[in-house]
Amino acid sequence: MKLDRAGLWVVVATLCAMAAVGVGSAQAELQERAQAQRSEGLLLSRCLAALTPDKLNGTQGRSAFLDSLLSAQAEGDLAYVLWVSPDGQTQASATRPGVKPPPSALAIEPAQWFSSQQRHDESHHSEWLEFQAPVLRQEALAGFVRLGYAPPTLRWTALTSGTRLALTLPIALLMGVVLLWTRKEAKPLVQMQTALQAWAARLDLKGLPVPTGWQGAQAFAQHFQHSLQVCEQHFKGLEGKSLETLAMHRLLAYKKNRAEAVIHLFPDGVIVLDGEGLPALANAKIEPLLGVKPSSIYGHAPHEWCEQPEVLAFIQSQRLSHSRPQIRPAKVEVEVTGDTARSLELAGTPLVAPNDASQVYGTLITVRDTTRQRMAVAAGAEFVANVSHELKTPLNSLKAYSELLLDSGGDDEALRVEAVNVIAAEVDRMSSLINNLLNISKLETGAISLSTARVNVHDLLHSSFEAQRQSALGQGLGFTIDAPLNLGQASLDKDLLRIALNNLLSNAIKYNRPGGEVVLSAVEVDDDTLEIRVRDTGIGMSAEHLPHIFDKHYRIVGDSSRSGHGLGLYLARQIVELHHGTIKVQSQAGVGTEFILRLRKIPALYQEGANA
Repeated sequence: MKLDRAGLWVVVATLCAMAAVGVGSAQAELQERAQAQRSEGLLLSRCLAALTPDKLNGTQGRSAFLDSLLSAQAEGDLAYVLWVSPDGQTQASATRPGVKPPPSALAIEPAQWFSSQQRHDESHHSEWLEFQAPVLRQEALAGFVRLGYAPPTLRWTALTSGTRLALTLPIALLMGVVLLWTRKEAKPLVQMQTALQAWAARLDLKGLPVPTGWQGAQAFAQHFQHSLQVCEQHFKGLEGKSLETLAMHRLLAYKKNRAEAVIHLFPDGVIVLDGEGLPALANAKIEPLLGVKPSSIYGHAPHEWCEQPEVLAFIQSQRLSHSRPQIRPAKVEVEVTGDTARSLELAGTPLVAPNDASQVYGTLITVRDTTRQRMAVAAGAEFVANVSHELKTPLNSLKAYSELLLDSGGDDEALRVEAVNVIAAEVDRMSSLINNLLNISKLETGAISLSTARVNVHDLLHSSFEAQRQSALGQGLGFTIDAPLNLGQASLDKDLLRIALNNLLSNAIKYNRPGGEVVLSAVEVDDDTLEIRVRDTGIGMSAEHLPHIFDKHYRIVGDSSRSGHGLGLYLARQIVELHHGTIKVQSQAGVGTEFILRLRKIPALYQEGANA
């Protein structure tokens, strides 16, 4: 009964919808026809205005042309067409049966000759949409054309069959669909009613209010709503547990990401092995150390990705076993060969539970590149050996000549002079070495800085050159200096620059050939740049040594003609760079060597003015 009543309501609603659609369509039709009237009236009035008065005139007030025009509009709303004189007298007309055109006041101003307006005839209770247009004869006003349209009315015959079908068919289909949907939705309720009755009868549940027909649906709905509330509470409990679990997972993920971020920031390579000895985590530092990408080793046994036997043996030794639940920290150093030989230090540390040391989760293996440390240790040992040699040689000379003086008693004048000269030279040699060491230590620790003052560049170069020339007298070398007087004055650190020049000149003397030449020259490249050159004609150097000649402790080994501690040129470069300058070397084995210094020459007066 209720289902039929619902279907009836659906039918009523459908009819109402059809009526609403019809009213809307009628209004749209009226608006469309009104617009068409306006467009047609404007066009037709302008066409008639282009005609001559002879074409419009007729006999006895009728015009055949106007009658044919009106009959051509049989299906339209055109009610009358008038041809009137300028004073409003009708010359010819064509009207629909029963239509009496209303009187109209014609426009006087030319700007108002073309017009359209609503006309209301109170005597006949009629309303028209009238269009007026002037007709000219030899550029003079001959009269007006008046066209009147009746208000548009709804005509069902004006609607096409396709339009009517488009209006009625969707509504009819909608009504059928709604009816079918209503019956389909009600079918499960009927089936549920039947099933509940059978279930209650089988279980003999007398207290269960099973609906019998549609009268018991309210009680059933109440119990069903109660069941839904119970289910909702249960689902809320599950949702709360799910949110708690989700929060726990996110907390664990955050802690895991934080631990991984810390591991990836380690300066050393890190591999985390699980209880089975398989890599579970590795940072990016592993790739340059072991030559494998971290993503390619996860879950793979070490022998599948490790190509270094020593590294593989160490990693496999860190695998946990049931017989050895704990492992002690271990460390090993291995030599890795490849494109370049490297030294690696591997350390393994067990990952134990914070509260239970017997619970081991895996092993943390760190890989550190100790190549630089080994090279530094080796270089330090070599440096100590070189310095020891440099100190031991003059000390032996000092001891030998001092013993010779003691034994001879100083009676031999020539022997005494030779001994004194040798002792003085060896003392200068030791003093130079110690001064270089002290200056380098100050530069590297930042304990030394430029102390600029006004310096006469010409005098500084001549003073350093003359001191080195005097120390080399008797060696058969030629000395030449080309430092013009117009070098002027500059703001420089005189003492530091003298050390750099002395080191370069002493090397030019030390590594020269007998009868060779040492040349010191200087020139102003421009107002701000000073270029100093130290050239010798000595044994020179081959091209492979030139990029390293200014490195600390660098020495050319394998050549008995060379000795030294590798500090002089390093110190000279540091001093030149403190002055914001550059130092370069040009050399050829067997020909000679030339050092080129370029210093920023700050004018002394300008510098003093800036400091003031």
